[in-house]
Amino acid sequence: MIWFAIAWRNLWRQRRRSLITASAMAVSVGLCMSVICLNDGTFEKMFNVMVEQQLGHIQVHNPEWPGKRGMYDTIADLDQNVAALEATDGVQAVSIRLHGFGLVGGDQQSAGTQLVGIDPDRERTVSPVFEHMQTGTYLTNQPDEIILGHALASDLEVGVGDEVVALTQASDGSLGNELFRVVGTYKSGNMAMDRTGAYVHLGALQTLLYLEDQAHELTILADDTDALQPLAARLATANPTLLVQTWREASPQTAEMLSMQDAGAMIILGIVFLVASFGVVNTMLISVFERTREFGVLRALGVTPLQLVSMVVIESVILAIIAGTGGLILGGGLDAYLVFQGIDLSGSIEGGFDFNGIIMDPVLTGVVRWQPIVLTVSVLLVVSAVAAVWPAMRAASIQPIEAIRSE
Repeated sequence: MIWFAIAWRNLWRQRRRSLITASAMAVSVGLCMSVICLNDGTFEKMFNVMVEQQLGHIQVHNPEWPGKRGMYDTIADLDQNVAALEATDGVQAVSIRLHGFGLVGGDQQSAGTQLVGIDPDRERTVSPVFEHMQTGTYLTNQPDEIILGHALASDLEVGVGDEVVALTQASDGSLGNELFRVVGTYKSGNMAMDRTGAYVHLGALQTLLYLEDQAHELTILADDTDALQPLAARLATANPTLLVQTWREASPQTAEMLSMQDAGAMIILGIVFLVASFGVVNTMLISVFERTREFGVLRALGVTPLQLVSMVVIESVILAIIAGTGGLILGGGLDAYLVFQGIDLSGSIEGGFDFNGIIMDPVLTGVVRWQPIVLTVSVLLVVSAVAAVWPAMRAASIQPIEAIRSE
């Protein structure tokens, strides 16, 4: 406590310099927290669009489907396979999806479309696509219903209540066609699905493609997202004829893209590291040079080199604690603004902007996680202590007689 009191007194001998250094470090911490908050919000949006809405936690396919995506690469005996998956510990819900490609047309326009056949009730338990309806309603219990991506509906010049015709080649080689009624449009944030995607009832698409009791994909929602690999391994062992993959294995591109979140956080922390280290080294080194005679007197009175090193390091740690406290206050305010208000870019960007195929809302919002906050403050404290070692060693190496004689 004596050395702490001495370090505290020494730190405020040059009040202006200490405040300037602490303020610069605090601003760095606050900006670091806010940038990481905004970064996390962006990647949470990407995770929601790419994983929660489309990939799910685990996917089950015919082994030939990922490579060829052929119409005939299906999973048969759906009731039996779905029941077996749902009975597995760790599986929360299972959705069934059938994919088809064709031409969908309204009265005036037509466009190539990716048709996705789903069981509305099952899909609701796995994917939040029903939460992204822009107009109309989600699929109910009428087999002739269809919901279109909002951009696709605009291209077709159709709206809720209009009828569209879907044309596609069926599995028997014939030309399949069906009349559907538009009950809603959705805005998922995935540019490809919003411009070309359409959801219909599973049974309707099975009939259109002549693929009765078959599907291309079973999407699984797991209880524990941190244990997906062991769960996928158990499912693969229980279903040796099927291909079971986690979302990372099913879409390595998505996994690589989302892994950039941690890389971005490390870059931001690196900036804090540089600012903190330069600030501490500069402040402590100047302080050491200014107090050369004082250190010489202390050494002559019997203060050991280790005690001098401890005193200088404690000064830097106190400075870091003050800066960290100010940074937490500043960063907390900025994070609160980003979470509840966000940055509105709608004046310069209409309808959002494209980020790796994902349409981001023009109002950018943040997400607060406690881990980056703790890491940021911890890095500040550690870097401040380490950066003070060189000035502290400089103070400890002072020869008492030479120091006392110095001006």
